[in-house]
Amino acid sequence: MNPFRKNLQRNPVIKFCASIRIAIACLALLFILTLWGTIDQVTNGLYLAQERFFYSFFFTFAGVIPFPGAQLVLWVFFINLVCVALTRLVYKWDQAGIIVIHFGLLLFFVAAFVTYHGTEESHITLREGEGTNVSQGYHDWELAVWTEADNAQNVVAWDTKGLRPNDRLAFPEYGLTATVGHYYPNAEAYGTGQPSPDVVSASGIQTVKETPLDKEPEKNLPGALLTVRTSGPQGKEREVSVLLYGGEEQPAKITSGEQTYFMQLRHKRSPLPFILRLKEFTAEWYPNTQVARSYKSLVGITPAGGSGSREVLISMNKPLRYKDFTVYQSSYAVDEFGRESSTLAVVRNAGRLLPYCASFITFGGLALHFLMMAFKTKLR
Repeated sequence: MNPFRKNLQRNPVIKFCASIRIAIACLALLFILTLWGTIDQVTNGLYLAQERFFYSFFFTFAGVIPFPGAQLVLWVFFINLVCVALTRLVYKWDQAGIIVIHFGLLLFFVAAFVTYHGTEESHITLREGEGTNVSQGYHDWELAVWTEADNAQNVVAWDTKGLRPNDRLAFPEYGLTATVGHYYPNAEAYGTGQPSPDVVSASGIQTVKETPLDKEPEKNLPGALLTVRTSGPQGKEREVSVLLYGGEEQPAKITSGEQTYFMQLRHKRSPLPFILRLKEFTAEWYPNTQVARSYKSLVGITPAGGSGSREVLISMNKPLRYKDFTVYQSSYAVDEFGRESSTLAVVRNAGRLLPYCASFITFGGLALHFLMMAFKTKLR
């Protein structure tokens, strides 16, 4: 036996982590979390159930009792499988199927990690003839700062996820710094509708108050109080309090000398490596109803280089795939003037092929194991 492997087998920590009891405990906890989370989403919604049970390391039961979340359980399970591979697996030809199955399962964990941390979901809403190379997040927000010149906006944005009081945000492109007074992921705004001499805001709000997160994340509107420091003429600095609210359609304006800066809390924007233009939207209806039977979008897609444009028909069960991006037909809307718009969901997943590879390897390991078992039985 390899001396290195023999030393690993003697290591008490590695030996403990490779215990079959840990694997059984993890499987039992995953079963409980899956059942519990499925029941909980009926009352609290899918998003909050995912955040509490599946995306957390710990959560509290009845407000005081700690319980492991799926992230912690999966990490422990992954470490257990790695330790088993290092110490317990028998690396012989007659065990090839078991070995392949084991490494297929490990690849599932890698695929889950890459998918969770590497997937970005957003959407595009277009009317016929419109095009864009930017998508908009569903419930992720950003603090955007920009200036306007020659009918163009030069935007710099900061992801608001995880903002805490006293965090300092720097915008060196504009010589601005913003210090967070408070940031609430969901808030309500109050005000008189009249401008305040002490606080800059877009719509005259005077304060924002934190409210509990809604079970439908699209309804959460953040609020923030910032202290913005600008570099004025002749190096003079100016401090101004800025109050921002996610429900405001217009940005707050900050003036420093002859320069005007615009600041807004808005849904997170993500650049796309292509321009998507809606050429035609078609909806089919069930007879004598206002219920859509199907709807589809004919789009033109042009890569970032501007060459190789092509047309693609996106329907409810036929997405567009471009490198790591998948574009789905999500929904549609008709405004008060009867104009139709198409909403396309955009998913970027750098590891989208990993689950398929893990499934193929695991299936191959099972097939190899059963074939070798059958072959041994026949020889007997």
